Amino acid sequence: MRRFNLAALLMVVAVAACYPSGSQESPELAAMSATFADALNAGDIEAIAQMYTEDARLMPPNFETGVGRDYVRAMFGGMYEAGLRVELKTTEAMVSGDMGYRVGTYRLTAADGSLVDKGKFTEIRKNVGGEWLMTNDIWNSDMPVPNMLITHQVDDADRWLAAWRGPDSRKGMFAEAGAPAVRVFQSLDNPNLVALMVGITDMDAFQAMLESPEGTAAKAADGVQDPTMQVFAEVQ
Repeated sequence: MRRFNLAALLMVVAVAACYPSGSQESPELAAMSATFADALNAGDIEAIAQMYTEDARLMPPNFETGVGRDYVRAMFGGMYEAGLRVELKTTEAMVSGDMGYRVGTYRLTAADGSLVDKGKFTEIRKNVGGEWLMTNDIWNSDMPVPNMLITHQVDDADRWLAAWRGPDSRKGMFAEAGAPAVRVFQSLDNPNLVALMVGITDMDAFQAMLESPEGTAAKAADGVQDPTMQVFAEVQ
């Protein structure tokens, strides 16, 4: 579950409030979206590490705050090894003296181009020897928190997984039925045992889709073994 880091947000607000009225927009900081994205997408993790100060703090969703460049290397190296690629857009970049901040949005996609996550970020930067290095970096997802887990057996794992990949995957069908966030899992011990973690914004529409002729046909085409299906709801 993605957690809202109130302390981190208050820190960002407090830092921004301390900027004097003479703070200026910074095209230089704004351009760093492309620099960061290019480095991550190329797997140049060391270049990313050098964009942070030695004692920088990272505050990613679902993780505790981490400090230092080794944490930076582990976090973004893991993303690259998982096949994730990023798009970044700056919405605001300001500097005052040797301090600055940058606010923007991100999109994380899988190797097949499917959306994995999207959200927003805020960075605090400091000019160190002529370089604008990050001292604090926080990002949070815009996607709904998954609140239903569906497990079942399938006839052929490869056929089922193929239906969840690519631009025409089942994710589009789910999104149209009030379930815009879907994560796909497969058992390490039994490849034909699979699971979906689903974020649902319209439960009625989602249930209707599952029970519709279209939903029934999709399950049959994907080799879903209906008698094995189990549905778990999140306990509040």
